[in-house]
Amino acid sequence: MIDSAGVPDLKAIYQEAFAAFARGELETAVEGYRAAIEADPRFALAYQGLAEAYSRLDRLDEAVETIHKAIEIEPGESLFHTSLSRFLQRQGRIPEAEAAAAQANQLQQS
Repeated sequence: MIDSAGVPDLKAIYQEAFAAFARGELETAVEGYRAAIEADPRFALAYQGLAEAYSRLDRLDEAVETIHKAIEIEPGESLFHTSLSRFLQRQGRIPEAEAAAAQANQLQQS
């Protein structure tokens, strides 16, 4: 998705990736989220989507690594900490999952 000036249309790329995710086309979603990140490496929500797709594909190490990137970009976003908690819980890393959940809760309170 390139606009008339040759610039990637980030919103359209992201929306297409999200639509693929919603349809259960997870590999297509992964490709789309990666394209969005390539277009804007600071697009934290694209990292969130990519992490969720990895999680659904049972690629939990990649999900954790990817959500950490979203947290680096927007450390105050509780959604990202909640996602991290879920991914860690699925890995059996309960103390870390609880810490991430507590961080999410703290951010929601403030």
